Amino acid sequence: MKMVRNIAIVAVAASLSFASVGFHMANNFSDLDDTQAVATSYGATFELNDKTSVGYDSTLGMLFYFNVGNVGLRMGWSGATKTSVGLGYTWWSGGEGLNTSISTNYDMVTTEGTPNTTDGNLSVVVGFGF
Repeated sequence: MKMVRNIAIVAVAASLSFASVGFHMANNFSDLDDTQAVATSYGATFELNDKTSVGYDSTLGMLFYFNVGNVGLRMGWSGATKTSVGLGYTWWSGGEGLNTSISTNYDMVTTEGTPNTTDGNLSVVVGFGF
């Protein structure tokens, strides 16, 4: 059993070491209907293949990204009570070695409670990747 665990750990580590890694910083605009709030978030993303990525954002939590043409579908979870779904579009990307990008995302964030609340989150993101 110990050998199987060690092989699994090495396999996961090896697959992530060859994956494309990206880091981002975003300005998040939320509560757009009322008194707007602005916050800064940071995160990291690991590319699983050319269409799918998984990452973490300090505001939205764990995020899954799916590229669908020019638009990215985003699904997120933060804790047991907060979920999000949204769309993202990359306006510019370029560079060699250290790739940079500028994108905009809009996510609908639902917080479970009594009552459930739904809020929009518009973010402008600057990303850096390897």
